[in-house]
Amino acid sequence: MTITADFSALRMRLSLSGTLEDGDAYAGAVPLTPGLRGQLDGFHGHAQALEGHAPQIPPVRASTRAALLHLRALQALDASQAGASHRDIAQALFGLEAVVLRWHEDGELRAQVRHLLRRAESFMNGGYLSLAGVLDPAAKPPGDEPVR
Repeated sequence: MTITADFSALRMRLSLSGTLEDGDAYAGAVPLTPGLRGQLDGFHGHAQALEGHAPQIPPVRASTRAALLHLRALQALDASQAGASHRDIAQALFGLEAVVLRWHEDGELRAQVRHLLRRAESFMNGGYLSLAGVLDPAAKPPGDEPVR
């Protein structure tokens, strides 16, 4: 008999003997693989669930404005390198409705896409080092240089 139980993000799948009865002792087997050390937290969560305790789930961290900006910049760069136009990039990042309403020859949405691409290209050309904390923290974030 196989039992599958979901506890939020934790999924347990147990195979039980058909002869197992309430109160019987049981044993669990853990595969000895090179990734065992990384799986220990998951096994601990399974053990807690078997003992009737709900596993502790870490709280989700809220995204910052800077994180969203980095994400959009990298998505824009990926799309650009795949051959997407600036308008296509804007549609993917901001939605079709925003592009229909706000895409103009010299509009702010178009400027945002250009800014995101400049920012991502500067990350790609070594600016990622400041994000990783390798460079001087007083250095300006890449992509914030003045427009010429």
